[in-house]
Amino acid sequence: MVKVWSPVPQEATVYHQCNAIAGVGFAVMLLASLAGCSVSGTAATPSQTQTPSLPAVPAPWVPSRTIVVPARLSDEEAMTQRAAQLKKEASNEGVIDPPVVDLVRWTSYLDWGQTVATCLQEAGFNVEGVGGNLTYPDGIAPSQESAFGLALYVCDSKYTLNPTYSQTLTADQWGLWYDYDVEWLVPCVAAFGVTASQPPSRDTFIAQGLQQGYPTWDTWGEAQAVYSAKPWQEEVAFMETCPYSPPNQYLWGG
Repeated sequence: MVKVWSPVPQEATVYHQCNAIAGVGFAVMLLASLAGCSVSGTAATPSQTQTPSLPAVPAPWVPSRTIVVPARLSDEEAMTQRAAQLKKEASNEGVIDPPVVDLVRWTSYLDWGQTVATCLQEAGFNVEGVGGNLTYPDGIAPSQESAFGLALYVCDSKYTLNPTYSQTLTADQWGLWYDYDVEWLVPCVAAFGVTASQPPSRDTFIAQGLQQGYPTWDTWGEAQAVYSAKPWQEEVAFMETCPYSPPNQYLWGG
C-alpha cells in the first residue's frame, strides 16, 4: 500500500491515497490531519527484482518567475497547530490515550517520508519513505493496525511536518505551481510513459486553486493512478523522480 500525502494547503488540507496491492485504490480528502491509512490483511510479498532503471527526465527545474513567499509561522503558532494536528491524528489512528512526545525536529515535504519511515522501521514495521509519502511493501496486518497507529503517531510527533507548509497558498504560489507542472512535471511524467491531460490556462488554474484549495488539474495524480497498478518498485521510482509539488526553496523559500 502507498499512502500519498500531498502538499495541498487549504486550512491544512492533505490528501491520503491508499492503494491496495491488487491495484484497487481510493482517495479521500481530509482536513488538518495525518490520518493513517492501513491495509486489512497482508499484501503480497513484493518481488525481489531490482529497482527499475530510471528514464531520462528533464534537468532540475528553475522557475522563470520569482515570488514573495508567505512569512513563516512563529514557534508559538507552529506548536499550537502541531498540537491540534496531533490531536486529530490520534483520533483518526484510534490512539485512545496518546502519549506526550517531544518534538525532535520539524520536517518538510522533502524529508518527512524518509524520516518517519526510519522511525517506523526502528519500531519494527516494514515501511519506506519517499518525499512526503510512506510506502508499505508488505501491507499492515489487521493484528498490527493498532500498534502501527500508535507508532505512526509517536514518529509523527517526533518529526512533525512544519505547519508553515500547510498555510493557504497565495495566487503567486499557485502560479508557480502551474509553471512547475507545465514546464517540468508534464515532461517528467511523459518520460514514465504517461501523457498528461490538457492543462487549463494559467489564470484558470490559479483561480481554481484559490477557490478549491487544491489543483483541479492534477498531472501528478493522473500519473500516480497509472503507477499505483504497477509493481511497488516502479511506483516508488516514479514518485522519487517526479515530485508532486514545486521545490520548497521556490514555493516556500526554503
